[in-house]
Amino acid sequence: MRYVITGAGQIGSQLARDLLAAGHEVTVVRRGAEVEDGAELLQGDAGDRSLVQRAVAGPEGTASAIFHCIHTDYDSAAWRRDLPHRELAVMDVAADADIPVIFPESVYAFGYRARDLSEPLTSDDVEPVSPLGKVRADLLAARAAHPARTVSVVAADLVGPTATPGSSVFQLLVFGPAVSSRTAWVLGDPDAARSMTSIPDLTSAMVAAADESDVLAADGDVIVTSPSTEPVPQRTMAQDVARAGGVQPRPVRKIPWWVVRLAGFSSATMRELYGNRYLWDAPAVIRPGVLETRLGITPASWNDVIRDTVGRAASPR
Repeated sequence: MRYVITGAGQIGSQLARDLLAAGHEVTVVRRGAEVEDGAELLQGDAGDRSLVQRAVAGPEGTASAIFHCIHTDYDSAAWRRDLPHRELAVMDVAADADIPVIFPESVYAFGYRARDLSEPLTSDDVEPVSPLGKVRADLLAARAAHPARTVSVVAADLVGPTATPGSSVFQLLVFGPAVSSRTAWVLGDPDAARSMTSIPDLTSAMVAAADESDVLAADGDVIVTSPSTEPVPQRTMAQDVARAGGVQPRPVRKIPWWVVRLAGFSSATMRELYGNRYLWDAPAVIRPGVLETRLGITPASWNDVIRDTVGRAASPR
């Protein structure tokens, strides 16, 4: 089978790697010039309908699905500027080709309902309480209203082999410092349980969602949750990663919210983190959803995440 991926960041690059390893053909649409070995590159903007049409059509037949994985700066203004029109272009092409679009999604659109969930998230739970959440809610609404068949796969904070300090809060604040025997400065309550989503688990979930989109999105649009790790407090994360790396665990410190707020006057990232502080001051747990209960996709264990984290830190760069 052949698939189209828009974007080649931490999710798109892992998707390409997975699909190629499984023997599929992959066409990547991105503005950059590098893709995974074996993938076809169509260089350009995912908002260019003619380019996406060319990627979907292909010389040997229509692609089976589009995985829309582009992103932009961690800034609600940038999200509103850069994301909606590109999603619309991709959905227009997918609707014309009668193929599904699979989106990775965050918990931001669900506001307080994303904390310590007792049930998987659905479209009825969309109640944003932050600027980032409002953009995500608008994107979800646009998907639901579009004739394209869409599946939004909701993930917790991402970790994994393609995560970097610039793209993963845990990699930046917890894993990287801990494995280097430095102090981890964490957001919110260091003892509140938190789910993580391994990026390979998310990409596996997205591929399964594409293959089962006729059933999952029988009404044209659906929100599902990605298999995610058992919840672990940030303090435990730091201690376990340090021990696995053979270094002395250092104390875990909490970054006061007033510091984050002040930093937000000069940093969009800090401003948005402050706006989403409700997700860090309480447990944030993703419960098993249909991808686990019906399709049998199991998440990485915490021990798997530790091994990956320590292995990356030990690998030459």
